[in-house]
Amino acid sequence: MSPGSPLNVMIVAEAAAGGVATHLADLVRGLAALGEHVHLAVPAGDRLDPAVIDASVRHCCASVTCLPMPRRIGWRDVPAWWNLSHLLARVRPDIVHSHSSKAGVLARACRGPWRQVYTPHALYTLNPSLSRLQRRVFGGVEALLGRHRTDRLIAVSQTEARHAQESLGIPSSRIVTIPNGVQPVCLLGRDAARAALGLHPTRFMVGFVGRFAHQKGLDRLVRVAELLQADVGGALEFALIGTGDLQAAAGRPVERLPANVRVIGRVDHARTYLSAFDVLLVPSRYEGFPYVYLEAMAAGLPIVTARVAGASELVDAEQIGLVVVNQDDPQAMAGAVRTLYANAALRGRLASRCAAALGRYTAQAMVARTAAVYRQLVEERT
Repeated sequence: MSPGSPLNVMIVAEAAAGGVATHLADLVRGLAALGEHVHLAVPAGDRLDPAVIDASVRHCCASVTCLPMPRRIGWRDVPAWWNLSHLLARVRPDIVHSHSSKAGVLARACRGPWRQVYTPHALYTLNPSLSRLQRRVFGGVEALLGRHRTDRLIAVSQTEARHAQESLGIPSSRIVTIPNGVQPVCLLGRDAARAALGLHPTRFMVGFVGRFAHQKGLDRLVRVAELLQADVGGALEFALIGTGDLQAAAGRPVERLPANVRVIGRVDHARTYLSAFDVLLVPSRYEGFPYVYLEAMAAGLPIVTARVAGASELVDAEQIGLVVVNQDDPQAMAGAVRTLYANAALRGRLASRCAAALGRYTAQAMVARTAAVYRQLVEERT
């Protein structure tokens, strides 16, 4: 292709919800604004969030294809790979950019003249709950594909990049770190946000926004809530925004959750309601670089988080929250929430640092750096 001509980019995702959906929407819009031709292959059904991958995103694409791509490993992966192979043969992109583990495996198993870019959004081998056998199997697949079928692995945090190199043996020359970025947030006023969510107008509110899944640590949150219920009573509450199997994630039926936990459920454009909260809690077991960090930062909302990927380089480094040890024992996390509950001056200092840090984590910067990776790979081949 001639220098300066538009790139033909195929973006493949196994799931387009939560932070991955936000990333995809920002990337598609940004690449289209740069004049690139973007093709999008996404799952159908409840693994696609139509509130994020909406008509405005689809309008930016040269084509949008819904491909069944089951999360579980099984025989259905064969027709998924076959359909994706035929789609790529038809589109003949310059770049295939796959997102998350399953799409990363299927896309990189498709052979063609295109360059392969892979963004894991949290390598599965970062999961501390994996057995030794699971770690060996999943790590072996990621290592094999990372060394032989990946032109660039885009890590969204330095922690993820180090893990890819040191634990999986992927050459550093194939890894680039591009942190997620955030668009400006249009927040509701505090009172309006609380009224819309059905929350108490004056109580101290600890928010959770994310999938109701074991990875996200809902069971940890429940134990933190129990400790603080005994400690400070009804003056402090937890509000949960998200979707998924809450009973499985929390480790108990919904009716047995502590009295200070409010389950809100699905909220479209949840980040506009972050003004309802006094603190954001991120009890996850593992992450790549949580979008909810960035959205909280954009909202001026202090964070309490387990030490997952992204915590050191954003929450610690920018001093926008408190980071605690990543463990199931709730004492440290409850203590951090208690500290912010009791110290309004500290909350104010953390909130002011959010505004100072925001300009270093923009969606525009993420898109520009990703597009530069594409261009470099195409130029290397010509």
